[in-house]
Amino acid sequence: MKRAVGIFISFSAILTYLNIDTLYYPHPLEEKITNDITGVTTTVTYNYPSMYWPICIILIITFILGIYFILAKKKQPEECPLCDTLEEPNEYIPHNKTS
Repeated sequence: MKRAVGIFISFSAILTYLNIDTLYYPHPLEEKITNDITGVTTTVTYNYPSMYWPICIILIITFILGIYFILAKKKQPEECPLCDTLEEPNEYIPHNKTS
């Protein structure tokens, strides 16, 4: 289950990044606009929105978390210090009653 959640989180982070990069990419970084009536040339500079970089950082953290979930291993059973057997946590041992 942890691996499935990790795969979902990783792919959703990648797809969200690609979507945001496509939507907010400033194609011409600088464009000159000339007014035909007055002849004044204005230079317009396009920038990323102010929330672009924080969103990218959040997506990177989400991607790393997803990779952690994918690569995380199950906890191994703990060894019993006084015996030679492995003891499962919360193991149910039925009691044998003799009468």
